[in-house]
Amino acid sequence: MISETPPAGSEWLTILTTAIDQAFNAVVITDAVLDGGGPHILYANPAFCRMTGYAREELQGVSPRILQGERTDPAVIAELRQCLRDGRLFSGSTYNYRKDGSPYIVGWSISPIRNEAGLITHYVSLQQDITEKVKASEALERLAEALRRSRDDAIAILNSFPTATLIIEADGTLGFCSPNGASMLDLVVADSLGRPWDAVLPLEPAGRQALAKSLRTPEPERQRQTLACRGDAGPRWVSCWIKDDPRDADRRLVFLEDETELQRLRQQVETQRYAGLIGESEAMQMLYRQIGDVARGNWTVLIEGETGTGKELVARAIHKASPRRQGPFIAVNSAGLSESLMTSQLFGHRKGAFTGAVTDHKGLFEAAAGGTIFLDEIGDMPLAIQAALLRVLQESEVTRVGETQARPIDVRVIAATHRHLVDEVAAGRFREDLLYRFRVARIQIPPLRQRKTDIPLLAMHFLQVAGTMAGKSLTGLSPGAMRRLLSHEWPGNVRELRAAMDFAAIYAHGPRLEAADLPPEIQTAGGSRPPGEVLGEAGTVADESARIQAALTHCRGNRTQAAHLLGMSRSTFYRRLRELRLDVDG
Repeated sequence: MISETPPAGSEWLTILTTAIDQAFNAVVITDAVLDGGGPHILYANPAFCRMTGYAREELQGVSPRILQGERTDPAVIAELRQCLRDGRLFSGSTYNYRKDGSPYIVGWSISPIRNEAGLITHYVSLQQDITEKVKASEALERLAEALRRSRDDAIAILNSFPTATLIIEADGTLGFCSPNGASMLDLVVADSLGRPWDAVLPLEPAGRQALAKSLRTPEPERQRQTLACRGDAGPRWVSCWIKDDPRDADRRLVFLEDETELQRLRQQVETQRYAGLIGESEAMQMLYRQIGDVARGNWTVLIEGETGTGKELVARAIHKASPRRQGPFIAVNSAGLSESLMTSQLFGHRKGAFTGAVTDHKGLFEAAAGGTIFLDEIGDMPLAIQAALLRVLQESEVTRVGETQARPIDVRVIAATHRHLVDEVAAGRFREDLLYRFRVARIQIPPLRQRKTDIPLLAMHFLQVAGTMAGKSLTGLSPGAMRRLLSHEWPGNVRELRAAMDFAAIYAHGPRLEAADLPPEIQTAGGSRPPGEVLGEAGTVADESARIQAALTHCRGNRTQAAHLLGMSRSTFYRRLRELRLDVDG
């Protein structure tokens, strides 16, 4: 029988059980009878009763197996029984069940007690409810496994990026380098990880300083930058941008894209650039020579060429190469302005000369003193303005509206037109004497279809600019896209090409421009479209009428598309429809 006190005569047992009753851990003492039911409980301390939910009287003489249930591991029980038979210490944990059927996990150790003859008489078991500890451990393991998977997933994602990815630790060492990064920077990853980044990344000194500064800069203030690197095959350039690691604010994620080909093409463009003009064709080389020739003197220059060929760029190039380069360059578009407004703009006016003239106003000819004034589309200039302009060219002086006293001016005049002025003179729309004044020095700009070898250079230049505006790193054009560009007749010339690259940059989804990214009219280059000689030439009135009608036919009457095809703004297109008395509503 289990009693509150040990049998009389066992003073040591009294002291022992008193101490055990006060213990925090559960303690149970069993006999050493190993019958079919196993040993039997002789004593259980209060902690054991609290843990199991049984009263001490309920445990008297019963087998500890009443605490075991379906979740108890049979292998653990078998090992326990073998230890009891062998008299060995046992330590382990099992799922047990309280009196109310609720499970708990117990960790226990069992020690045999021997008599003076060395025979086992009892077993003492120390037990502890480790349910929460095991749950916490399992939760920790799940978290660790999730972190391992998260890390593996993150590395897999970083490795799959087309961009190169580096991780720079808080101490400045290289913590990670993706395969693309190793290939781009010629790194052996195993030899590079754990070493200072500035000792392993093959950056030029300026690039190393720029990257170090960017690593120290707060993320909102960092800028994307291009860094020069040393490579086994020669110099390389990488576009670099840096983000804070969302998991650790002291670590930096560095993303790199190879810009070597783009930089080399940029250098090639720069070598083939003349004051903003791009091209290496024979036609462009001749144009560069003509610009240099006319820039030396102070002659009036007439620049002729189709819409979109870059007449203003040529005028600026002449100005920059001339002795007047330190003076102002003022560009005036002669199309679309009323006669009164143009008169005031060009020649100025006196206060009170007309309603709204509240102050004296200096005209553009006076504002261009010491420099160059560029008169674009002079073929559209009203005849009255042409007469006043003739006097300016003859006398080198202007008279403001509302004044009688002429003012001397020192300005070079460059004019441009897409019209054939000889035909305009014959039609009575342009003064013959003014034509001869302008035709002192003449430059004819070739249309883009006559210098198609320049298209790759121009396309890459415009693509780079457009990609920067779109926030995309566009590295080039596919062969299919380039074939489309070379097959197109470019009625809008360089202006149309630039618009096409802007369009493609907006809709491109990859680093390389594909044919499908180009505007629809260029995707079908070589198919049905107005003949180049019809759309490309601006000759007689009949020619221009034919060009506009052909464009409208090609665009199925869509006037916006027809204007774009001809390289005109919508307002200019509608104005020409009215002037040529074409059916605007048809």
